[in-house]
Amino acid sequence: MELPQRVSIRYKDTSYTMSEIRLKTFQLAFKIWEEQSKPKKTELYEFLMSCLKQFDRQDRFIISHLFIELADMIRNSSLDRSMREVLIKISFREFACALTDFENAEK
Repeated sequence: MELPQRVSIRYKDTSYTMSEIRLKTFQLAFKIWEEQSKPKKTELYEFLMSCLKQFDRQDRFIISHLFIELADMIRNSSLDRSMREVLIKISFREFACALTDFENAEK
């Protein structure tokens, strides 16, 4: 699926294009390994919330697409199996919490 290239956001005083959003998502997901002992609200969660707040409604599918790409990247990595499982589980939790919190805030 082709992601819209016109999408951009601002996060912590930095502008991000679609390619940079993708890269930042992947970087933060791998950083989760260090943050895994923290309850939700990792930097990945904060970044995803920032994206959701700035994406147009019709572009919010990008978040699901980013998770699928991230999971594929983790799954195909040379990391050991248990680390891949942990990263995918924690990433899913962060994506799910961000989406749920965003939708609850919209109501």
